[in-house]
Amino acid sequence: MFEKKKKIHFIGIGGIGMSAIASILSEKGFKISGSDLSQNYITKKLKKKKIKIFAKHSKNNLKDVDIVVHSSAIKPNNEELRFARKIKIPIFSRAMILADVMRIKPSITVSGSHGKTTTTSLISTILESSNFDPTIINGGIINGLDINAKLGKGDWIVAEADESDGTFMFLPSTIGIINNIDLEHLDFYKDLNHIKESFIRYAKNIPFFGILFLCIDDENVRKIRKKLTKKKIISYGLSSKANFSATNIKTFIKNDFFYTKFDLIEKLNKKKIIKNFIIPLIGKHNVQNCLASISLSKYLNISYSQIKKSLKTFQGVKRRFSVLLNTGKNLIIDDYAHHPSEIKVTLDSLKLISRKRIIVIVEPHRYSRLSSLLENFIDSLQYADSIYLLPIHSAGETNKREINNEIFCKRLKKHYPEKQVLKVSTQEHFFNILKNNVNPGDNIIFLGAGKSSSIAKEFCRYLEF
Repeated sequence: MFEKKKKIHFIGIGGIGMSAIASILSEKGFKISGSDLSQNYITKKLKKKKIKIFAKHSKNNLKDVDIVVHSSAIKPNNEELRFARKIKIPIFSRAMILADVMRIKPSITVSGSHGKTTTTSLISTILESSNFDPTIINGGIINGLDINAKLGKGDWIVAEADESDGTFMFLPSTIGIINNIDLEHLDFYKDLNHIKESFIRYAKNIPFFGILFLCIDDENVRKIRKKLTKKKIISYGLSSKANFSATNIKTFIKNDFFYTKFDLIEKLNKKKIIKNFIIPLIGKHNVQNCLASISLSKYLNISYSQIKKSLKTFQGVKRRFSVLLNTGKNLIIDDYAHHPSEIKVTLDSLKLISRKRIIVIVEPHRYSRLSSLLENFIDSLQYADSIYLLPIHSAGETNKREINNEIFCKRLKKHYPEKQVLKVSTQEHFFNILKNNVNPGDNIIFLGAGKSSSIAKEFCRYLEF
């Protein structure tokens, strides 16, 4: 299918995963177009690459198109999909087209319920600064490179393996990484056992000449490891039993930036201690993400001195603990966390650097997730002193679970009677209350995968005005 001059149309091209593949294929010489109802930062970058972007879905967008690609968010009754089926244009899912792209070169895929984007970004940054010139397909914008996708001339593809619809099992991975396995995407998976089986199939898809990196801090990863006896495995984590682990972990602030320092313990042929790794990230989960990138990079024969240098200059990923505004008295932070486990580790990290209160604006994501994990969501907000609930971001779901913010709000108030919990109605009223509620030393964090990021930026403008 990689015949030159094919015209490929992406339905939902503004999504982070779709845009990455569209960018790579554009650089490979294909003629790319796409449609998306949301015009955003990503679509602007695609337009700069001379990719035609349509702001609405219409059968007229498919003129002379050879192949149609759609994201999992696109409904079967989408006008463009229906028209493509009618006139028999070949249709590919995002995962199908990604699998074809990844057959170009040997690939490193990063999987796990959480931390995929940061780990993929760390690996990409190390390989890029080590002159590997990798092809990158990421689930977030890497700040230091200002990209989420790049066609490199080097031997490797580095890609995020999204498990949300199970298709990651079929990616042709040479090297695989599993960060963790959590109860997630219950709109697709039946239960935790179903999720673990999918990760086992992903791992077994690694060829005999490949290798698998596992974070053994995670209980579910340890459980599936027992079923992967025929795979070459290197382990990483905070556990002393890991092949690559960290000790003497410390958080510090320098020039208004937050850093973590740790020593690395390597246990392969013999025990080695490599001191003074410094990363501009905080939280133990980010140390684990770094250990994944270090162990993989060392396997590719990159020196520790080069790895250290790359990690120290890492500039993070957009919407992963991104400081939007530092007034000198307060931080306003934007973060993508939308699962209880992600919210918990993000607030754990914020607790490390907060002098006074933590004010959390949370956007519940999907009715199915909130309903299935309601108690987990409540527990994850333990460190919040004030909680503001934005409207639930449905992500295209209909509410079949009899869940809403009124229920969530009542449960939070009952569980945390000492906390301020408020259900947001109008944005202007919310901004006014929030502004008047913030004291010097308080930190504010917006959490969510829907509209929360744009609301956070609007609040910053509201404060500056």
